[in-house]
Amino acid sequence: FICVVLAGGSMIFSKDANTLVLAPIERMNAKVQRIKRDPLQAMKLGDEEYKNELRKKRNEFRKTRSGLSRKRCWRCVKPRAPEPLETVVLEKTIIKIGSLLALGFGEAGAEIIGSNMKVAEAGIANVMVPGKRVVAIFGFCSVRDFTVATEILQDKVMVFVNAIGEIVHGLVEEYFGAPNKNVGESFLLVWRLNLMSSSRRRKTTEFAVLAFCKVLAAINVSGVLAEYREHPGLLMKLPGYRVQMGFGLHSGWAIEGAI
Repeated sequence: FICVVLAGGSMIFSKDANTLVLAPIERMNAKVQRIKRDPLQAMKLGDEEYKNELRKKRNEFRKTRSGLSRKRCWRCVKPRAPEPLETVVLEKTIIKIGSLLALGFGEAGAEIIGSNMKVAEAGIANVMVPGKRVVAIFGFCSVRDFTVATEILQDKVMVFVNAIGEIVHGLVEEYFGAPNKNVGESFLLVWRLNLMSSSRRRKTTEFAVLAFCKVLAAINVSGVLAEYREHPGLLMKLPGYRVQMGFGLHSGWAIEGAI
């Protein structure tokens, strides 16, 4: 009997340990290894986490609706949401830190982070990584009359630029490009052509042109940017104002690296 009790207790304890400690640590280790191999994977992990949370909230909402339709009570007490486990908080923190690093350093910086993470010596960061020659399509777009907009909008100009940047970055990524750098009102976008066949290069070129066409259309139909057409300060300085952008595309080589 004592042996049975001990065996059952050890099984229950090991199950809890596996569920609450070992499994989350293994998941964290797997995610850290993915970020180590490619730091830009952190942004994909962040997107996956966000989609999972949305899916979970949607399922909870459906369960709540179906429960209320079956049983209507005159007094409903909303149960308190359980506190998340420390391992779950730590796992989400690792993903957030990784995605912020990838967002802040960009593609060239991600290679420096990746090369440093592969080095066995802890605490030593070598940022003096040589640049490399890349063949790509380079896109450049800038917001017209940005100086006037900055003068009038003041601190609200950040909201203005980010609304445009959300459209530009989102559509460029959708058509297989990569936002490389922002300089005030200007955006530098890159479509890499290295190690591509001639047919794939042709398709990538078409994607670059199509992305800019989509950006131009999205800016003109955006409800958020349409509000600036009625801004009294902008209309006083620029009658008939609407958000306009200039675009340019070039194909050639460049030296890529972090400065």
